[in-house]
Amino acid sequence: MHAFTIAAASFAALTSLVQAAPHAHSHRHAHGIATRDDSTFDLTVQNNCATSKTFGLYQVSSSFEMTEMTDPVAIESNSSSVIQASFSAIGMRLSGTADQGCDGQWAAQTLFEFGYSAYSDLTGTAYDLSVMEGVADGEGIAAYPATSECESKVCTTLGCSLAASWTSADQTSDGSPADTVCYQGKQNFKVVWCPQ
Repeated sequence: MHAFTIAAASFAALTSLVQAAPHAHSHRHAHGIATRDDSTFDLTVQNNCATSKTFGLYQVSSSFEMTEMTDPVAIESNSSSVIQASFSAIGMRLSGTADQGCDGQWAAQTLFEFGYSAYSDLTGTAYDLSVMEGVADGEGIAAYPATSECESKVCTTLGCSLAASWTSADQTSDGSPADTVCYQGKQNFKVVWCPQ
């Protein structure tokens, strides 16, 4: 249930329909959404974990229904693969447990969560990391936008800062600092499981 609460809080923060201004995320607010074409961007997924993992994209609807958006991709240890994501989609998550299907997506795991965001004439991607309580020791995550204009997020086995990752639904009382928006248009991301 705790994993569901974290997922719900993260999803709500990324998918609300309220207009937001571009600024540092020091308080709770939501990101605007607009209809866009269906162009894609690349997620280069690097698996540095000791064993192979199966990755996939999922979308969580506003009624918390989970939809598989890509076929699962098995990535061996110390290998990478590129998964394309829709730039206009909201409520998205890149999961390293795609071998468990949609039902398994509510279990404790490490996620890269993202979705389309717009403000005035600016567009981009809202994103965060989520390291749910109960995740196996030794599995951190990092996300690196293709542009240095946007913030990288790193969560190691030593822990996660509030600004790096959702680790508890209680972080909403701290202003949801893990939520970030890259208002640099369509940007690719490198997402690393078990960063070194």
